[in-house]
Amino acid sequence: MAELVLDTSVRGAGLVVISEGGAVMGHRAVTGGVGSVHESLRDLLKVVPSPVTAVLVARGPGSYIGVRSGLAAGLGFAQGRGLPIHLVGSLQVVAETVDPVGARALVLRSAGRGGLLGQLFSATEVGWTAVSPSQLVSQGEDFPPSWLEAPGVIDPEGVASVGAGQRRLNPGRGLDRALARLAAAAEGPGVPYDQVSADYAVRVGAQR
Repeated sequence: MAELVLDTSVRGAGLVVISEGGAVMGHRAVTGGVGSVHESLRDLLKVVPSPVTAVLVARGPGSYIGVRSGLAAGLGFAQGRGLPIHLVGSLQVVAETVDPVGARALVLRSAGRGGLLGQLFSATEVGWTAVSPSQLVSQGEDFPPSWLEAPGVIDPEGVASVGAGQRRLNPGRGLDRALARLAAAAEGPGVPYDQVSADYAVRVGAQR
């Protein structure tokens, strides 16, 4: 039994993955909007015909159009087949490219127009656990103090300099494998179809 996994939160650099037990069975890039998501999905299902039993979608934060495209495709696939759908934060996917090390890490990703998305994670025996909401820092704004106190920084795009006392944690797996691992860890009935929603970037200090 396999899982369908979608992450289209980075517009023009999305992924559709079929995974099984944490292993990647196949993947396709998504370079455009909703049409590209469906095209990549159809192509992948022809190559990897394993019966899909669950769906996992990255809910953001990220590109408004990209996140909506992935959620729409994932929800349509799940609802049409009566499958559970699970949601995961996009920065959680980035965190999963690195094996847990140290006590805490800051995950960073470009938000476009000079802005940065960030979120703090704590290392556990089973992976990274979010300890703060995702936040958006616009160009020219200072980082929150808690970001500067994190000993590790996961920044695969190299969007920021590492501060004093911090060290960069290098990814050991690709986003496709990270998505597969998260899909394997997802359990239960998932999110009710009518409660599937996106998580866009929030301002520093704002509450979700």
